[in-house]
Amino acid sequence: MAARKPYLGLIVSGLISGALYLALYLFHHEIMAAFTRTDGWYPALPVLTAFAFSFTHGAFTGYFWEVLGITARRRS
Repeated sequence: MAARKPYLGLIVSGLISGALYLALYLFHHEIMAAFTRTDGWYPALPVLTAFAFSFTHGAFTGYFWEVLGITARRRS
């Protein structure tokens, strides 16, 4: 029996990933102003942002390959 392909996950994670990249492009001056501050919790922003981008882009890539039917080999 063939498993259902995660089209909804692909679309949602792709939209979120695309929205993050669009926001980075549109608001790069404001983002750089916040990321270069050294007071308070501002130094943590680049790290948190990297995790957010990594998680959403990784989810999109995983769904992408699964929809194409490319999966890891299963050990017996």
